[in-house]
This record gives sequence, structure tokens and C-alpha cells, in this order.
Amino acid sequence: MNGKIPPSAVPPEERRALLKELFGELDDGKMGRAFAEARKSGDEKSLIAAAAAHFRARPPHACGGWEEIPPSRETADRAVRGDVTVVEIPWQFPHGRIDWHFNPTLEHGPCNHEWLWQLNRMEFWRDMAGIFRETGDEKYAEAFDAQLAGWLATAGSPPEGNWNVPGSVWRTIETGLRMMASWPAAFETFRTKKAFTDENLCLMLGSMLRHARHLRAHHKLRNNWLLMEMTGLYTFGVLFPEFACADAMRRYAAAKFGEAVMVQILPDGMHDELSPDYHEVLLGCVRTFFRTGGAEACRRELPPGFMEKLEKSYEAILQMATPGLTSPRTNDCYTCRVDKRMARALELFPDRKDFLWAASRRQEGDPPASAPSASRLLPWAGFACMRSGWGPDALYCCFDGGPLGMGHMHQDKLNINIWKGDEELLFDDGAGHYENSPYRAYGVSAADHNTCLVDGLLQRRTAPRKLEEPVDLCWISNAEFDYARAVYDGEFGPLVLTEKDAAVPLTTPAIHMREVRFFKPEFFCVKDTLESRDGEAHSYELRFHLDTLKFQQVPDLPGGRLTDHGRKYDLLILPLEPEGLEVGILQGEDTPPMGGWFIGRAELTRHKCSTLTMTVRRKRKHVFRTLLFPVIRGEALPVISRKKSGIVEVTFKGRTYAVPPDLSTP
Repeated sequence: MNGKIPPSAVPPEERRALLKELFGELDDGKMGRAFAEARKSGDEKSLIAAAAAHFRARPPHACGGWEEIPPSRETADRAVRGDVTVVEIPWQFPHGRIDWHFNPTLEHGPCNHEWLWQLNRMEFWRDMAGIFRETGDEKYAEAFDAQLAGWLATAGSPPEGNWNVPGSVWRTIETGLRMMASWPAAFETFRTKKAFTDENLCLMLGSMLRHARHLRAHHKLRNNWLLMEMTGLYTFGVLFPEFACADAMRRYAAAKFGEAVMVQILPDGMHDELSPDYHEVLLGCVRTFFRTGGAEACRRELPPGFMEKLEKSYEAILQMATPGLTSPRTNDCYTCRVDKRMARALELFPDRKDFLWAASRRQEGDPPASAPSASRLLPWAGFACMRSGWGPDALYCCFDGGPLGMGHMHQDKLNINIWKGDEELLFDDGAGHYENSPYRAYGVSAADHNTCLVDGLLQRRTAPRKLEEPVDLCWISNAEFDYARAVYDGEFGPLVLTEKDAAVPLTTPAIHMREVRFFKPEFFCVKDTLESRDGEAHSYELRFHLDTLKFQQVPDLPGGRLTDHGRKYDLLILPLEPEGLEVGILQGEDTPPMGGWFIGRAELTRHKCSTLTMTVRRKRKHVFRTLLFPVIRGEALPVISRKKSGIVEVTFKGRTYAVPPDLSTP
């Protein structure tokens, strides 16, 4: 086929080394007589033929459940032509030959080292394998054989001491991901096909042995990388028992993986990076373990209490679910579907009626308990999830009063995001990809979250990343209202776009306390108290991020702004003390600290939106009180009246609510 790289493309010394390592590690007793006799003869051609014949004749083995993921015909066909999309950036390789060491973002910007790293995860091999299974078209097998040979020709051995650097194809996370997904999928699919040559089959086996040794020697000590690294090592140990080291590799991986899961899952069930995206990484690794090794075998090899911890982790995802049965995008995160996760949870915990309820999108099972309240607090993660119920049109707010998280952190303490049904009215966008750009810097900063700035400076905390005890959010939750409170008392600094910005000394000009009260089932009151810590007067800016460019003022409600989201619900944002407020709307603002950008991730691309700002100047202390109402366009807006006692009465949808000065008041 066009672009096919012959086996001789692998340098002779590299070829000999791979085959020597392979044949030196294969167990004669498990490989059979033909291989044992070939080893005795020392004839390389006979060894290659005998080893290939053995692995071609093996019975099939499921590996990680990848067969259940619907393959993309478009992705497979493009990959055959050397046309790939990585981190949403497409690239056509000349003559269809993939250069595994090329990164187009270094030439065309913005620089994103993840492009090369993730190219080397070969995720499109799973699509090529899946479409081959459906069609039997040999072009997919030929393309795989050529691409594998091209990789083996240039990858070599893991470099000494610098494998996790930009440009390396041996970063340990990729090494683990290849072994837990794309390489086993491709090997299992194509191993019986003539297009996959005997020599390349053996060279691939030799490289997978190198993968395993690399993971065993150089895995991370913690974080989500360790999970993927050990899942890859475990997959090797299970799928290739012919290797003398396989049993030891499998047992080591199971021990390290089990230990990591027990540590990384917090007592409330959240993964300690506090991102539903990376929580899914953990759950996906567990799934691969169980699908590859078998549920019973895994239970024997994993530590006591593992299944209870795992069940708690699924429970946490359900507790945080929005009314649309997605997860709020906390820290680095794309939009994760809770129903899909619960469908997988049911395989391990079939008696959980609430898991069935979510997996079936409310058609079967039972919703989580709602007495005395449907709202939930995750005290170790620091998330207060306020909701009016478990129905599809519920009102929901996620309030973040917790630590940074152990990875993929955002400067977002005190952030809130609000959903009405499946519509996100006040967003947290997930912060995009990992390129070196102003938009990525903005996305992880407090400027891109629904919180406060002081003198144009942003939260810049470095700790804590994980708590030794649950956070006290002063949580109250009952049938009438929810209440939570948290404080940011850390350091502030500028948005970091340059080395000069990073060198600016951090300061502690003010302390910010946020209180959120949910007046069930209709609206929220957010009270932000900012007070000087250095005795000086400051400017305080409150930010709300909305995925729309359309607003209107509300004449009967001074200071009020009503969004036009173009959907069923809009959001009315109403300051209770509008006097002296400077109200502004930023849209596509690139001047630091920036504003008016939705920094998309995965299915959502970067685009202009609106950042509503409310600012007061030269104040030592100021209290913002803001009411947030989801409204259907054309329906009656709330009526506000103030009492001498300081109570604000809100009449909305036929009911009157009292907003007390102290939001924790029953």
C-alpha cells in the first residue's frame, strides 16, 4: 500500500536487540515444542516463525473492554492516510507516513507538547482495529503494520533519565496507555493476518516487553499517571503469560494499583485531583483491570476494602450530578456523562437501584434519597451540591469551598456554577487543553471563575492540595433551604502570562468570605464579604461568567441584568445593593486579567462569551449580595421589597421568601 514502511526500516542493531530481548524472556514451557527446538538451533528465522505461529494460534482474549467502544470509520480511514487529529488539532502527514517525533504546534503554535505525546498513544489504532473487525478490509491491517514499523524504526529504547520530557515518545503515561489500550487492541485484532508480518509481530512483542520493563522501573509514585502506568503493566502481565516475567509484573502492578486507588479516593468518594474528568481516568483503569484480568481474579489481587472504596467513588459522581446527568466541570474537566458511568457501575454493583436510575436516565430503579434534602455535601472534596430535587428540570448549584486538588488545579476557591435542568446558566468551562497560551493561563485562573478579584489581582494559592480532615462549610440542608460558607484567605497576584508576571511578589490584600443560600426551589442568594487585611482601601470586582453575548437591563430592578441564552431559561442577576456599583460586561477581552471567553475542552471549542463584572472602588470592606434567578422569558420577574429589619422580601412564582441579613438564619 502507499506509504508502507518495510520491516527493514528498523535499524539492524535495534532489530537484533529487540529480538534478543524477546527470545531471552519467552518461556519454552509456555511457548511449545516448536519454539523450544528453534531456540536450541539458534536459527533466527526459525525462532521468528515459531514465535509468530504461537501467538497467531492463541485463543482470543478480551483486553480492557475496548471492543465495546464504537469505532469511528472516519477516524480509521483518515489514519490509514496518515491524517490524524490530536487534542483537536488535525494534521496530514506527507505521503501518509506518520512521523512519530513531529509536533505541528511547534511550527504553527500555540506550543502544546501534548500533541506529540498523545499522538504516541495511537488511539486511532483502536478505530482501525474496530473497523477491520467490521469490514475485514486488509488496508487497515497493512496500515497498522506500516505504522508500527515506522514507530519501531525511530522509537528505540527508553532514554536514560529523560523519558518524561517534551518530544519523548517514552513518557511513562503514554507507555502505560499504549499497553492498556491501543497496542493490545491492535495486536489482538491483527495478529492472525498476513499483512502483519511475522517479523513485525515479534518486534512488537519485544517492544511491549520494553514497555513493561520501563513501567516497572520508572512509574510515578502517585497521581493519575500511576493508575494508567500500572494498568498498562497489569495488562501486559495478563495478556502475555508466555513471558517469564509476566506473573511478577502482574502481581506488582495489582499491588501498586490497589494501593494507589485506596489513597487517591477521598473518604467522600471523590478522586483527590477533584476533577470528574480525572475521576473517570481512575474508573476507566479499574474497568480495564476487571475486563482484562477477570472480576474474581482482580478481587483476589486487590487490597481489602477496595470494592467498598470503588463503590463510594461511583456514589460521589452520582451525588455531584447535575439535573442533565452530567458532572460539573471542576478543575481541568470536559463534560462527563453520569449515566454512562453508572451503567458501568452497575456491572460491579448490580443491586444499586440509584445507579440503575441514573444509568437508565430515570426510567428504572430509584433516585437517590431526598429526605430531608436532595442536596449533598462532599466534605473532603469541599463541594456543596445544592439541588431542588432529582428531576430533569431541577435547579442546581455546585459551590467549591475545598482545596486545590492533587493535580490539574484551578485557582477557583469559592466558585459556583448553576444549572436549571440540562441548561448551564453560570458556567465553569473546564479550561481547555494544555497548550502554552494566554487562554490556557486565563482558563485555570480565578479570572475565568465566578469569584472575586482584588485590585485586579487573582487568587494564587499553592496549598492545601489535599485535606487531612474534612472542610467545614457550615453546611445546612433541609426541605426549605441549603446554606454553605467558605473563606479565601490566601495570596493574590496577577494573571501569569509572562516570566515577569510570575516574578511579581504575591500579596494578601484582603480576605474573601462567600456564603451561598438556596431558597428552594427557585433562586440563590450569594453574599460576598471582602475585607482589607493590610489596612488599605481596595477595589473589589465580582465576576459572573455566562455563555451568551446578549443581555438586557431590567428597569424595575435597579442594577439587574437578564441574559438571553436562546434556550428555555435565562438568568436574572440582581445586586441587592446596586448603589455605587460599576457594572460592566467583558466579551472577548484579551487585556489581563482578561474576560469574556469560554475556554472549551473536548466537545466545546473556545469562543467569546460574557463576563459580567460588578466593581466597587476604594473600600476597606464591602458586602455584595446578589440574587440569581432562572427565569423563562416572558414570565413575571421577581418583586423585591425591603423591610426596616434588613430583611429583603422576594415574591417570585406566587410565593414570598424572606432573605435575612444572616443567610444562615433558619
